[in-house]
Amino acid sequence: MSELERHFDYLREMVEVARAAPLSRRKAMTAALLADAMADRLNPGGDVLDFRTGLAGESEALRLVFALASNEVGVQLLIEPVEVPLAHYPHLPTADFMVSLYNDRQVQRVRIAEGDARYDVHEVLAAALAALEPHLPH
Repeated sequence: MSELERHFDYLREMVEVARAAPLSRRKAMTAALLADAMADRLNPGGDVLDFRTGLAGESEALRLVFALASNEVGVQLLIEPVEVPLAHYPHLPTADFMVSLYNDRQVQRVRIAEGDARYDVHEVLAAALAALEPHLPH
């Protein structure tokens, strides 16, 4: 296994660690920063900014990760309440189910805020990981 593949496996692990701690902004930010750094490592040569611009153009998730990691104005991690649709109740962990019962079907989640738009950070990280993987040399 190459060093690059080991780094990618570590990124994958940190994305899962963040998902397992759904209210940890720190773990979500760590995964985002690792994904941002992985994009630089995957650059096959040439201008790294051009490579990153191309990646961001291919993947909205990577664009968001890059904006978050660079501390772009107006892009930040927030913990906010989100409504849980009734159809999702059978899949909720017990703790989230109990919280939602007492909070009008809402649970707290870490989200990426970009202006008025909101994105589930764990969905974005998973999509960013999937967008980076095809760029691994095989």
